Amino acid sequence: MKVEQIVPAIAEEASGPSYSVPGLCRGLTENGVDVRLHVLSPVPQLTGDFKVAAYPRHPFPHPRFGRSPEMLDGLFAEGTTADILHNNSLWMFPNVYADWAIKKMRRNGWVKFPKVVNAPRGTLARWSLEHSKWRKKLFGWYAQNAAIAHTDMFHATSEKEYEEIRAAGYKQPVAIVPIGMDLPSVHQKKHGETKTVAFFGRLHKVKAVDNLVLAWATLTKNVPSSMNGWELLIAGPDCGAKETLVSMVHDLALDNVRFISEINGAAKYEFLSQADIYVLPSLTENFGITLAEALACGTPCIASQGTPWAGLEREKAGRWIPIGAEPLAVALKDMMSMSDDERSDMGERGRRWIERDFSWQGIGFKMKKAYEWLLGAGERPEWVIEG
Repeated sequence: MKVEQIVPAIAEEASGPSYSVPGLCRGLTENGVDVRLHVLSPVPQLTGDFKVAAYPRHPFPHPRFGRSPEMLDGLFAEGTTADILHNNSLWMFPNVYADWAIKKMRRNGWVKFPKVVNAPRGTLARWSLEHSKWRKKLFGWYAQNAAIAHTDMFHATSEKEYEEIRAAGYKQPVAIVPIGMDLPSVHQKKHGETKTVAFFGRLHKVKAVDNLVLAWATLTKNVPSSMNGWELLIAGPDCGAKETLVSMVHDLALDNVRFISEINGAAKYEFLSQADIYVLPSLTENFGITLAEALACGTPCIASQGTPWAGLEREKAGRWIPIGAEPLAVALKDMMSMSDDERSDMGERGRRWIERDFSWQGIGFKMKKAYEWLLGAGERPEWVIEG
């Protein structure tokens, strides 16, 4: 089986697709699939046996659109012998090139075409559709709507994203296959006098880190003396929200909040391992890779119900709470009041959960079975939903 994976960019480590798309490529190759990743430059060093084709990004009409005629040509050349074109994300030129490549095949007299799989990667969430609304409407009219309509199967990374696909009106089959994880080495937690609540990710308004700062201010004013000695660490690249967050911390006179520059690689896992509690307060997430990474590091987590992590409650690995500062303050107070051993037990349960359900080899197996069904070479697996 030959699969062409497509994603606009993988250069930003704090962005989910930068980790999860190459991870899926590795998981598929471990299951005997011939995989090539098509991506715009620059491309960081990647591990795995899959092939990579990198293409230039042209500035017209704007660099954010990622126009690359070279990528379209590359997809046409490889797509003529491919079984699957698997696109990741929407609203950029690379996300319509699979459809355009097949149209070019038709014009050139081809009679057999690869199947197209589309993974929205959170771009069909209500919040995402409202963000840059008119740019998306224009690009949708120009190309994206037709490309989605021609999709043979969607790939959703969670039940929540499956519901978003159906809410958008699409009736094609959907394979619900989550994002996988590479389990990092466990770093022994250093339970010192100062304990930490951590956030790591893009500092963007969709992450709702402002709710975390407001919750922290509530706790600072009302925290019992037995809960003193805590610090809030906010780490990640600025995507338009950092200035507002820094101003909030200053205006609220919070002296136990610290901002950390972007951290990558082994330093990221050390950071997540040493946190006593990890928080993901997002307004919406199709998956939330940083939370999975924190769980893999043995750190208990709090996530908003804008994320698909209801399993935190089922697995007793953290709290899944309504969006907002007030419920977050309640959950933080609850978990900060626990003993180190109680939080460590929660973290260990979370790591076992990730190890059991989210290995890349297992994720690659599920995706391969979904492809085989789509190609008429196997029975429909239970994680593929029709109609």
